[in-house]
Amino acid sequence: MAAKVKWFTKERMSLISKDNIEKYEKYYKSCSMKNKDVEGTTFKTYKARFTQFLCWLAVEYDNIGIYSDEYFKNAIDIMEDYIYFCQNTLLNGKKTINNKIAAISTFYIWSRKRKYIDKHPFDKILDRMQNAKEEVIIKPHFLTHKQVEAIKNELETNTNKFDIQDRILFEVAIDSANRLGALEKLTLSSLDIDEMVFTDIREKRGYKVEVVFEEKAKELILQWLEMRKDKYDKLEVDSLLITNYGGEYCKMKRGTIQYRMRKIGTIVGIENFHAHSARKSSLDLTYKDTGDLLATSQLANHRSTQTTIDSYIRPQSKTELRNKINELKKKNLKHKNDEESDEIFFD
Repeated sequence: MAAKVKWFTKERMSLISKDNIEKYEKYYKSCSMKNKDVEGTTFKTYKARFTQFLCWLAVEYDNIGIYSDEYFKNAIDIMEDYIYFCQNTLLNGKKTINNKIAAISTFYIWSRKRKYIDKHPFDKILDRMQNAKEEVIIKPHFLTHKQVEAIKNELETNTNKFDIQDRILFEVAIDSANRLGALEKLTLSSLDIDEMVFTDIREKRGYKVEVVFEEKAKELILQWLEMRKDKYDKLEVDSLLITNYGGEYCKMKRGTIQYRMRKIGTIVGIENFHAHSARKSSLDLTYKDTGDLLATSQLANHRSTQTTIDSYIRPQSKTELRNKINELKKKNLKHKNDEESDEIFFD
């Protein structure tokens, strides 16, 4: 996996034209007002992507106006330059690039509906990245039971490198199999400690989900809440996971959670372990332990069991398939021999 490129510095971001920002803010407020459920998820992501585009325009195209005649005249060249930049400087994959184009395109679709512009500058003209679905950008990691236990043991014993929040994060991630979007929204007000569940957590596309956990996580959460009463925020921050920023305690953000997950992965030699890998691992192990695909799919909050099979169950290697086939052959041969022995006995 390619290393992340830090191109969007504070210095570069400060160059963005106020006029361009104001134009985008009208769109953002309009959409957020109509779709409050996804304001903190989908729209937040779109805003981040469009802001990066504005930053790039500030640096490379001298803050060209996003409604200007110059932009519309050269829109295809500009967008192809941006795609090239994303691919070769930011090292983005095809799927990420297509998502960035979509974030820009939706702004112009809205602008046309509001009659701020006469036409979309690149709709049905700009070619998107092909075969994006087949491209694997982040290599998935499926932990084994042995690796999960190794991680838990290291988190418990190596208190110099890991703290109680690392332990809670991993335990809840493995127990619940929830997405990162849910893990970052765990709050004290949504916690039902007796039932061992967080309720009404807004996740992907604004859906509300439950986040369940087991006894060990319950024990750690209770311990953490007691610690916070005395040493930390006095439980004034509603978020379960917190961090100290600028001398004040606040909600732990997505980037910090991912950083902690990557550090946790190094315990078993995985350098680019992500929260989504914990989700995949949990669902894969759940299915293998229970054999119940429907229950696994429901735990994943998937609408279709096919989604679970396609992306969340680790495919068997050829070696595993060979061994499984050989075991089945032995089992069937033994069953056949037993039947023949029974026939001889009864004859």
